[in-house]
Amino acid sequence: MKLLWTNKNFLKLFLGRLVTNIGDSLYTIAAMWLVYDLGGSTLYTGLAGFLTMLPRVLQFLTGPIVDKYDFKKILVITQVVQFVLVLSIPFLYYLGHLSITLILIIMPILTASNQFVYPAQSALLPRIVKSKELVNANSLFSFAFQGVDIVATSVGGILITLMGAITLYLIDSLTFLVAILLFATLKLHQKNRWRNPLTDR
Repeated sequence: MKLLWTNKNFLKLFLGRLVTNIGDSLYTIAAMWLVYDLGGSTLYTGLAGFLTMLPRVLQFLTGPIVDKYDFKKILVITQVVQFVLVLSIPFLYYLGHLSITLILIIMPILTASNQFVYPAQSALLPRIVKSKELVNANSLFSFAFQGVDIVATSVGGILITLMGAITLYLIDSLTFLVAILLFATLKLHQKNRWRNPLTDR
């Protein structure tokens, strides 16, 4: 386990996974709250939930697409897209042009973009850690994906009652900015090099 923390690429990828997951949790809370606040109806909230979940049904299609492109570029580009979209919400709000229609359009685009992140991270993991550390690495990634979500959701619920949805969007945009910096500084010597678990130890 100690070897993993000395691996700078793993550390950046792991922290990126943490930050990305925190951002997803905060965004979901802020989006649902804002939709209900603007729409004033559970119908819009239900529609928002449906639009958020819809792209996840198609996640099985993202794996083959991810394998065809550079993993690092996928991670950076998806975070840039999410950063811009999340930041556009408070920007439109302060300009007085924010509407529930725009939020409902942005929500599935954000979720669809995010469907490429986790497959790319998972595919990149065996290429940056040794095979003997892969089990520990996957365990840490599972914790970052599931365990942190509970904490982030709870904290997000507290923040939104104290600061409001728009401020939470601003905080959320910073998480994606941090993820961009982490993923952009990954140092991969060979593009998407496959690590043979039988020979690379």
